[in-house]
Amino acid sequence: MIAFSRIMAQMALPSHEVRYNPEDYAAASGELLVFNMIISWVLTYLFNPAVIDENELKARVGYNNLCVGWDTMPAKFVAAPLFAVIIFFQSRFLQLDYWRAALLGQRVLVVRIVNFVCAASWFFAIGIFSIDAAVNPLGHTFSFVQLVIFSYVAFCANLVEVDPRFHPKGAYPFVAIFGVISILFGICAMIQMYKYDPLTGAMGPVPWHLMCLLDYGYFACMGLQGFFRPRAPSLQAPLKLISDDDFQVTPEMNFAQARFPMPPMPPMQEQKGLCCGCGTVAAGPHP
Repeated sequence: MIAFSRIMAQMALPSHEVRYNPEDYAAASGELLVFNMIISWVLTYLFNPAVIDENELKARVGYNNLCVGWDTMPAKFVAAPLFAVIIFFQSRFLQLDYWRAALLGQRVLVVRIVNFVCAASWFFAIGIFSIDAAVNPLGHTFSFVQLVIFSYVAFCANLVEVDPRFHPKGAYPFVAIFGVISILFGICAMIQMYKYDPLTGAMGPVPWHLMCLLDYGYFACMGLQGFFRPRAPSLQAPLKLISDDDFQVTPEMNFAQARFPMPPMPPMQEQKGLCCGCGTVAAGPHP
């Protein structure tokens, strides 16, 4: 949890010393993903071992996908909240990466579109937990497959937005291998989902060992991608107090005191009734 620890340490620094390294957030999400997988499989093995031997995904692809470990209770109680934290770190990485691209002036529009779509892909991936694999294995699998594809797209965008001088050695062979694995896995996984016969239990045409190789190969690429990301600067954002809708910062303010603007008074309305309890009927404006 090295990157995660670095981020936590940065939060304790004064605002003028905080530096944001976008890649730390991507790495932290990967660390949390591995931790999530481990603890989920331990919980499943201890409390629900039967699902390891027989489940809807294994029936369709012929082996246990790593996600099987967090598909059932009680592992899902832990895995789903942790996955929400993973989504936050990935979204933060995409946001900081876009800000950096804007400062560098490099393919800003492309980065904006790709990062937005990839962030949406991570949000949509919550279907891994909200769509029960035992009830709708196709929808459950698609939630993961689309994340596989867009994770690769995000890596490619991260590579092309930086000058080739800063691309690490081996980045181009890696991006080719990563792409082949991601695309083939997505295609093969959906073929197996569509071609499975629930009446006879017959699987689709893709051999299980090929599916397994692509599946675990994707996770291996996710773990290795940090070594092949381009070198890029970090960000530093000095903080200051500014006015907003409900708070006004004045030039003479010493920041130990604040002046809250009074809310506007409601318009006076003409009413009829007893005035001030004096027993006389009055007509006119009343507060």
